[in-house]
Amino acid sequence: MARASKTFGGYDALVIGPPSVLDGSEAAELAVIVLHGLGATKEDFADLPRMLGGEQALAGRRLVYVLPQAPPSPLLGAAWWQINVAAFLAISTASPDSMAKMIREEPVGLSQCREKLQKLCAEVRAFAGGGSALPSRRLLLAGFSQGAMTAMDTALHMPPTEPPAGVVFLSGAPIVVEQWSARLQALKQAGEALPVLVTHGMADGTLPFACSGWVRDLLTANGADVKYVTHPGGHDLGGASVVRSLVSFVAARLADRA
Repeated sequence: MARASKTFGGYDALVIGPPSVLDGSEAAELAVIVLHGLGATKEDFADLPRMLGGEQALAGRRLVYVLPQAPPSPLLGAAWWQINVAAFLAISTASPDSMAKMIREEPVGLSQCREKLQKLCAEVRAFAGGGSALPSRRLLLAGFSQGAMTAMDTALHMPPTEPPAGVVFLSGAPIVVEQWSARLQALKQAGEALPVLVTHGMADGTLPFACSGWVRDLLTANGADVKYVTHPGGHDLGGASVVRSLVSFVAARLADRA
């Protein structure tokens, strides 16, 4: 695997993949965009290509990983958009009215982030296509925590006729649920069922475990094809069972495009 620094959609990004893909001589079989969590950096998931590529199901496959860096944010370190940390921490004890308001209101900065990430996706597809644009179904969006929410929002705002290969939603929570429901319904009407892998640690003290169940239920009710995997850990990736699930999900996306 080779590493390079690139800029996509105005975001600095770490790119990891086969040299033949990075130099443009071959197209990637799948481009995987990985969005880090709140206050983190693009290096947080820099080991993911090695972890997944070491498994037999993905060995030798031309996967390119793009890890963008969220912009700096006062008090938060780095953030894709402005997040009310206290509200999310208290979500498990919030009143129904407060919870309903929080998961429906659009956070400050989300629309601007959404626009930049759509541009990033287009530029990644051009970069990884070996001379032509990679089809949207060969683009997989993944994220952790705030990055998971952002990856899902980005995927759902792609045109229904050009959906991504799928979404990996690691330890996230629902946001703008009415917008997400409408976008999922548009995909359903276009004959598409978005593949999604949702994972979460049952001892998560940052984003309550219940959040992922709400996401699963929202996605399933609106026609997405959801795989839900839990682990005993906290606000982290999880252990070997999660890695196996990731490998299986990515391998299935490669089979989908075969």
